[in-house]
Amino acid sequence: MEPVIKGAIPVLPAADVVESLHWWMQVCGFEETFRDATPPNYVGIRRGDAHLHIAGMDDKVLARKVGDQTMVRIAVEGIDGLYAEYQNRGGRVHPNGSLQTKPWGTREFGAIDPNGVCVTFLE
Repeated sequence: MEPVIKGAIPVLPAADVVESLHWWMQVCGFEETFRDATPPNYVGIRRGDAHLHIAGMDDKVLARKVGDQTMVRIAVEGIDGLYAEYQNRGGRVHPNGSLQTKPWGTREFGAIDPNGVCVTFLE
């Protein structure tokens, strides 16, 4: 049988896992699926079929440097509704990331998580 890749789970860096978890849950609507401890240093979240892990880093300066260089793109159905929901939950859209149709055909908007990770939601 030919191997089948069924998904990927990005692991996002965090200087402050609790702050990051709050943003992903309260602003982006994800739910926690597991954690390693309380307070967590490693936590899993999901919304629909999108799964992410958040990993704490002891070196806060390094965590921000890594975060500033990390991007994640999350595919959704109903981008207009998600865009409105995100803003209603207090989410700030990236200055260059308002909802728009890109030349390659996707409709997307962008945000920056508390650790500097560039998050793009697209349809």
